[in-house]
Amino acid sequence: MFVPGDDGYDTARHTWNVTTFDQHPAMVVMPSAAADVAAAVTFAREHELPIAVQGGGHGHPRPADNALLVNFAAMTNVEIAAGIARVDAGAKWRDVVAAAHPHGLAPLNGFAATVGVSGYTLGGGIGWLARQYGAAAGSLRSADVVTADGRLLHADDHHHADLFWGLRGGGGNFGIVTSLELNLYPVKEVFGGFVAYPIADGNRALNVYAEWTKTVPDTLTSAVRLVHFPPAPVIPEPLRGASTVVIMACFTGAAAEGHDLLKSVRSIGKPLLDTFRTMPYAEIGTIANDPPEAPPLFTFGNGGGLRDLSPAVVDAVLRVAGDRTAGVFLVEARHTGGALARQPEDAMAFSFRSPWFISALAAAPTAQALEGGRRSVLSLIEALKPDLTGEVLINIVDPAVASPQVTRSAYSVENYRKLVALKDTYDPANVFRFNHNIAPSKRA
Repeated sequence: MFVPGDDGYDTARHTWNVTTFDQHPAMVVMPSAAADVAAAVTFAREHELPIAVQGGGHGHPRPADNALLVNFAAMTNVEIAAGIARVDAGAKWRDVVAAAHPHGLAPLNGFAATVGVSGYTLGGGIGWLARQYGAAAGSLRSADVVTADGRLLHADDHHHADLFWGLRGGGGNFGIVTSLELNLYPVKEVFGGFVAYPIADGNRALNVYAEWTKTVPDTLTSAVRLVHFPPAPVIPEPLRGASTVVIMACFTGAAAEGHDLLKSVRSIGKPLLDTFRTMPYAEIGTIANDPPEAPPLFTFGNGGGLRDLSPAVVDAVLRVAGDRTAGVFLVEARHTGGALARQPEDAMAFSFRSPWFISALAAAPTAQALEGGRRSVLSLIEALKPDLTGEVLINIVDPAVASPQVTRSAYSVENYRKLVALKDTYDPANVFRFNHNIAPSKRA
């Protein structure tokens, strides 16, 4: 346990985005087993402390100020057996991908290798296999959970099934998950990568891509980004300092079929860079090529479900974000649908069914310099309103726009009602509230 002033406190309270996310918990507990978590919850309850959880990944909806912070940095074990991954709460997707690959299997991981498994899965999770196999939450087989009263429960379809239903998309609202069991899928290699075009080809590239997605099978998941790359040495030379449209894709079929499927989006113009190849699933993180460490930048993002990547949407994206002086660093549209759309609404708490998800991100070295980009992001979302479905992905909600209303919009009306009932049962005092909070009914 660490308290302010202890050696190790600052390290224990730091998050992935250490430069710009500052939190000051009353104390930090770094458990090595579920029993440690149960003891921490009991201590917090006796001293009327709220509880926050840090799984080790990217997402931090609220600073854990004056709370007891449970930091799972010391619990990262991953075990693979019989097509199932048993994963400690502090593990990252890179750990699971690496452990599963020698078995010819893959998890439903996120785009970035450094994303935490537990937070991503509990919030839903839409990654490179989503159109074929669905959301990561749907791959959850069971979870060990410490509840607000200090009990350690095993939740699955047959034990505490109501809690298990809520964990698959309801986030950390009902307890602290100490370990998870996840289904793995028979994917050993994929045909994947990205192709980048100069922004001058943006209109054509975005519209060709949008039409192309109407023809692809569920075994292909893709996304497109408008990116203004910084002139940094870590950026490959053809992209360094360039403004681009980047089309990314992952196909689980044969390489020859992948070549044919992707031919039209790889020949729109003269690419700045084309990285498509057959790759082992262990290298899946190279498709999005997200940074392994958080850049020292202040960010602001917003987004939501999209009905269609229509010409009007393309025009709005290029008009608002096409000029890098507007301050929008990245706009991303993920093609969803497929298995995600076919998931029965009441099968789990995760409710996202839109055929697209679009988001915009501004980035700047200081909070003051971020303001222009923030206005541009909000301007873009306003321009897209007629085409937005109203759904959000809870894992991608920026802390600056988080609110009870935004959290509600992540779920169907009936699923949200059931989640509030679960909160009443498992955390009526709202001890777990440093999250995208589902308040109990007496506080809703």
